[in-house]
Amino acid sequence: MSKLLDGHIARRDFIKATAATGAGLALATGVGSFARSAAADQMFKGEQLRIFTYAGAWGDQFKKNFAPLFKEVTGADLIIELGWWDSIPKLKASPPGKPAFDLIMTDATQGYPAIREGLFQKVNLTNVPNASKFTPAATDNWVVKEGWGITWPDAAQTGVFNNAVVTPPPTRWADLLDKRFDQKLGIYNSFYFSLFTFACMKVDSEGKAGTAREECEKNLDGVLNFAKSQRDRVNYWWPSSSDMALNLVQKNVLAGNIHSVDAFGPIRDGQPVGVFVPDTDRASFQALWVVAKDTKKKELAEAAMNVFCSEAFQEIYASDGGFPTAIPSVAEKVAAKDKLWASIYAHTPEQFKNVGYYPYDAYFKQWDQIVSVWDKEVLRKA
Repeated sequence: MSKLLDGHIARRDFIKATAATGAGLALATGVGSFARSAAADQMFKGEQLRIFTYAGAWGDQFKKNFAPLFKEVTGADLIIELGWWDSIPKLKASPPGKPAFDLIMTDATQGYPAIREGLFQKVNLTNVPNASKFTPAATDNWVVKEGWGITWPDAAQTGVFNNAVVTPPPTRWADLLDKRFDQKLGIYNSFYFSLFTFACMKVDSEGKAGTAREECEKNLDGVLNFAKSQRDRVNYWWPSSSDMALNLVQKNVLAGNIHSVDAFGPIRDGQPVGVFVPDTDRASFQALWVVAKDTKKKELAEAAMNVFCSEAFQEIYASDGGFPTAIPSVAEKVAAKDKLWASIYAHTPEQFKNVGYYPYDAYFKQWDQIVSVWDKEVLRKA
């Protein structure tokens, strides 16, 4: 450890040192601090990293917890811009050599095409050793294999209902077909999420729970037709989880789907909100960290990704933010302390076997068809 303690360490060794001293990263006052070492000697002191992350619960976590931890570890400041679908357009509009963001949090629907368009640069994943702690299924993806960035399962598909009214509660996706939910369903208006919810409802009602991804791959037309058959039962095509939660509390809808992270707030506030997440057909949106092609701060961006993937921040992200974690040991630890979190996210070896993303590959094969049918025939009354 003498090399770490004497403060003389090359930048290229910085991130590896961070990983090596990960055991010294202890939680304290909800943020965390590194044990004194070269990793805490702020090798990037005085620099700035401009990042884009999603708003809402994501923005809260990055401002509240990630930014101060990142500064403590690296010495650099984060400039955080929040949004939803605007990161790629802003990146494309940036002048040459001056990208709007250095490091971007995006998802498969936006990130895949943008990678292929050449908007990002490959990263040195040996500088992000903490990512190796993620369950293999989380990073078994061409984005990681080709060196474009890091992938992880973020907000999970979650069933939700008003538990002051709905008795008995739904416990599986086929339960949403119950007539008591006719014109009382709240479903997300984005197909990447809700088309899979319909696939889960379809296969579960047919006695084939656990085959929703295969159904999307082999019988997408059947899934689309099923979605069309359900459209008149949907009372509210919600645009954001907060809107869904509000309408659920107000009894405008009685059940439906929701992003997992946005269920925690109303439940912890004592609102009449219940959740269910069947072990079969678990799905999360696939989040990506990618680095802008023109940024000169690739090393600092890699340092940020490594801090994000650390056990310490993943525990904060899960326990304070209500997010899943792809690190099994962290998931087990958080679940032992938080029954609500454990009821939503994978935390046992068996549950981690069923962790997966939405069926993006199936979607991309028939993207134009899905968009057309979804917009014109499923959301026609939206």
